Formats: sequence, C-alpha cells, structure tokens
Amino acid sequence: MTEETKNKPRSGGGIGLVAIVLGVAGVFLSYLFIYLYLGPILIAETDAARECRLVAPFMIPAFACVGIVGGIFWLAAGVGFFQKKEWAYRLGIVAVVINLFANFWPNIPAMESRAAVPGPWFLLFVPNFLVYFYLVGRRGHESGMKALVGLIVGMAFILTFINGIAATTRMVNRLAEINPTLPDYSPAFMYMLTMPTNMLASFLLGYTTIGLFIGKRKDIVRMTGLTGAFLGISAGFPLAFYSMFFAHTSFGFSMFILGPIVSLLVAVIFLSSKTMNKMLRITE
Repeated sequence: MTEETKNKPRSGGGIGLVAIVLGVAGVFLSYLFIYLYLGPILIAETDAARECRLVAPFMIPAFACVGIVGGIFWLAAGVGFFQKKEWAYRLGIVAVVINLFANFWPNIPAMESRAAVPGPWFLLFVPNFLVYFYLVGRRGHESGMKALVGLIVGMAFILTFINGIAATTRMVNRLAEINPTLPDYSPAFMYMLTMPTNMLASFLLGYTTIGLFIGKRKDIVRMTGLTGAFLGISAGFPLAFYSMFFAHTSFGFSMFILGPIVSLLVAVIFLSSKTMNKMLRITE
C-alpha cells in the first residue's frame, strides 16, 4: 500500500476469495481458451486471407502466457489479503492491470474471424474490470477521479500495444519475402517506423497505470505518463493517417486512430500541473 492511502491491514476474506477465484480462472481459462479457440481462429483467418493470420499464431499464445502470469499474481495477492498483508494491495493492482491487458486483445481476432462471438476472453476481462474499481476505491481509498484517470491511462496502455501488434501484422504482410507481388520494402516502411514506438509507448503507459496507485516516486510516474502519451501520439496519428489516406485507393476509417486519441487525452490530463499535483500529491 502506498504511503498516501495509508490503508491499514484489515479483514481481507472477501477480496482474498475474489482474488483466488480470479487467479484460478485466469490460469485455467487461459489454457482452455487456447485449446478450444486457437485452431478455429487460425483456420478462419487463413480462409479469409486476413492479415493477422501470420501473427495470430504467436500473439494469441503470448497473451495467454501473460494471462497465466496475471492469474498467478492474483493467487499470491489472495494469500496476502487473507493474511492481512499490506503488500497484497500492491500485488492486486499489478494483477488486475496485467489481466485487463492480457484479456482484451485476443477477443479481436476471435470476433473478427467469427470463431467465437463474443470473444471468450471477456469472461476474464469483465470481472477484472469490475474488481479494479473495488480494489482502488474500497481497498486503496482512492478518489473516483484517480480511478477514472487510471482507467484512461490503462486504455491508452492497451490501445497503443494493439497498434503495435497491428503494425507488426501489416509490416509482415508487406515484406517482399512473404508477399512476392511487392517490389521492395517501401509498403512496409510506416509500419516499421511505428511498431517499436507504439510498443515503447505502451510499456511506459503500463508502468504509469500501476505507478499511479502504488508508485512511491510520483514525479517519475508523471514523467513516464507524459513520455508514453507523447510517444503514443507521435506514432499513432501518422500510422492512422497513413492507413486511412495512403495505404488504400480510397478513404477508410482506421482503428489505429483510437490509440493516439486516448494518448492525447492522457497528455492533456498529465499536463495539468494543478490537477496532477493534487491527485499524485506532488510538491514542486
């Protein structure tokens, strides 16, 4: 628990039980969903010649691994809650952020391919989403405003990573070695430029999401939040505009635009010194 919240150990039976249930579900369902849905998703993506058919075989299991790690964090946090340990809250924050991250994106290829509608990973995402507000509000005694800001930063964290995955997918499909109809690497250049930047932005925003609630150096949290938001903007908007106006013969809306828009909102929030200093309790 942070010094700011001063959350003294108290009965943790309820949240401890919830944490253990989420942990067991996170581990078990991560294995089960891969067993049940990975094959049908890949077959449907290949039959439809969709671009993510080359990346999905690696990324969906990778997200499952992250979900398993998140489940283990929940199990450890549950033990801490039952034993009334102060570190249980900190571990719970890490667990809920990891699980929200791990269980959002896999629903996209599942629904896009129509292999599973709605995406089965929502069975893990939605409970973690609800527990997030209880954890930071009731256990962490954080304000509703801070919980909302944490949610917005978390959305930027997930969306910028999705942009990084999508850029990887587009890049791979535009390599001359894979697509012999292309003369060189020029159709892939924008995706090569923006993929690593979006990934780095996502890492910084993920650190910021967790640091908002458990970080001791709030000045560093603000610095990483601003840096991650600026990176998400600088990589996301060019990627989205290229996809909408230049990658195709006609204009088409691009989901790439969501990441930089939310990153811009994060930047606006973090640029407000008065608001951030009050929320993070920074003394300048």
